[in-house]
Amino acid sequence: MELAEGIRKIGFGRWYQRQLIESHFYLVTSFLCLVTVLACFEGFSLRMPAWETVMRLAAMLAGAAICVWTLRRYLAMLDFAVRAAERSRCEKCAAYSALELSAAPARRLAMPGGEEVGDLPPVGVRCRKCGHEWTIG
Repeated sequence: MELAEGIRKIGFGRWYQRQLIESHFYLVTSFLCLVTVLACFEGFSLRMPAWETVMRLAAMLAGAAICVWTLRRYLAMLDFAVRAAERSRCEKCAAYSALELSAAPARRLAMPGGEEVGDLPPVGVRCRKCGHEWTIG
């Protein structure tokens, strides 16, 4: 979910929590793929039937590729959420995550492949406690 849409629909605190949970699902997936690769490597032998050797090799390659992709996705999502959290404290009253949108959100910046990570898009926010406005991004 995009930052501006998350703040508008569920609030910054819940958006941040969901981003952390989703990113950690990617970390668990990466770990499970690594276990799969290691299990296939342990049983790998050229003395097995050819079909079994090919299947283990294919599982190892697919598991390694998925492991790398999910680990990169985890790190990118975590970095995105942490950078947004660092900018979500009001400078006037020091309230954390008491935000609402103050202006129309700018266009979304995406990584190649359509992933919603990378640089923070500029999002205008307003503090619910004191009314101070600033831009996250």
